[in-house]
Amino acid sequence: MQAYRMLARLQYPYRFTLLLAAALLVGVMVSYQPVLSMLAATALCIMFLCLYKPEWVSYLVLLSTSVSINLVFPDVSVGMELLSVYKMGMLLLLAPCMLLYGLRLKFGSPILALLVMLMITFSFSNWLPGYGMGIAIKAFIGLAIPFVILMIKWEQKVADVHLKLLCILPLVSILAGLVLEGLHFYPFLSVEFTGAVRVQGANIPPHLAMLAVLGMMIALMETRRKADSKTYFMVMMVINFAILVATGTRGPLLAALALLVCYAADIIRNYVKGQSKLFVPIAAGGAVVMLAAYLQWDNMKKRSFERSTDTGIDLSDRNIAWEFFLKKVEDYPWSGRGLGSATIANDGSLYQGFVVPHNEYIRFYFDSGYIGCALLFLTLFLVFGMVYRVLPRQLKPYYLAFILGFLIYSFSDNTLSTVQFIIPFCWYLNVLYTVSRDPDSP
Repeated sequence: MQAYRMLARLQYPYRFTLLLAAALLVGVMVSYQPVLSMLAATALCIMFLCLYKPEWVSYLVLLSTSVSINLVFPDVSVGMELLSVYKMGMLLLLAPCMLLYGLRLKFGSPILALLVMLMITFSFSNWLPGYGMGIAIKAFIGLAIPFVILMIKWEQKVADVHLKLLCILPLVSILAGLVLEGLHFYPFLSVEFTGAVRVQGANIPPHLAMLAVLGMMIALMETRRKADSKTYFMVMMVINFAILVATGTRGPLLAALALLVCYAADIIRNYVKGQSKLFVPIAAGGAVVMLAAYLQWDNMKKRSFERSTDTGIDLSDRNIAWEFFLKKVEDYPWSGRGLGSATIANDGSLYQGFVVPHNEYIRFYFDSGYIGCALLFLTLFLVFGMVYRVLPRQLKPYYLAFILGFLIYSFSDNTLSTVQFIIPFCWYLNVLYTVSRDPDSP
């Protein structure tokens, strides 16, 4: 850490000389190893950014979560799973920020829980056929990386930029999706077998919906916290709500319901107290909701009611998947089948999209039984509690509704294991804690 700080604070002539020497070395490599020289040139650019503006690297890493890289670029071969390479690259790029700003170790309890789950895996879990140590280690690293990001001690000014970037991630995905569509590389729209048409941008619809619901909820909370940027966050809240509805995804709408009710109740209460100027946002909000319901009713009807199911509402076969995973772990309720084992449990009897059960409670119960699952969510609540304690009083009800939304959403999707949700989610908890502890914060 000290060596990096010394390097970053070298006087300009010395840094310029160092980078020039590295550039010359890359130039010499071109004639011998063109591919390696390209990689070296990329590394040199990143090194330049890390030395001069390490926070810019964090902006780029955060923006990169707007694209589902393993889905948009499925044919790219790098010798191992592309998503694993992406996560490790993310961690390496943020390493300079960790060295410069430091880590908030008290937020590391979820990593300890994952480590205990790994120990349970190697000691007590009953492994599935085909499961091995490599799957467990890969699962541990992939699940732990977001919580490492949660621990970075960002500066106040950097955290403020992160807040704005978190709200534009869905819009960045939409713009990237339009570019990919224009290049005939990836479709902007997804058409299901039911006939439902869904916007997906540079993701798949559920992943874009994750970005959108987080962007909307974060923007809504920030309108209550930051009066000086209220217009920006109000605009982003409306845009993200529109994107969320356009994805035709049901789970995140339910997740956002508690926060929207809290927000509406607050506005109505103030209106009743005599703040007549609030009539405009009340009327506008109602109009937006009604318009969204009208535009998406056909899609929602196709996705929810056109197939006859035992549950009455089409759950996209989630109920079948949940029963399948619970059946496979029923004989090992305390220790599960091994961390990451849910990713190989589907033996072909389920739809191939169910790599995991689309329910995080069942997923971690399957992986580590009652013990591991309870420990993981207990440590998450410890983190939630630490953030809650530093929040201003007027924001606390909204934060509780935000966390409730996360818990509800975790019943129907992969909130802890999908990059498009867990990275922005942990990032927001981090910066919310940072800006709330600052004495100059509203």
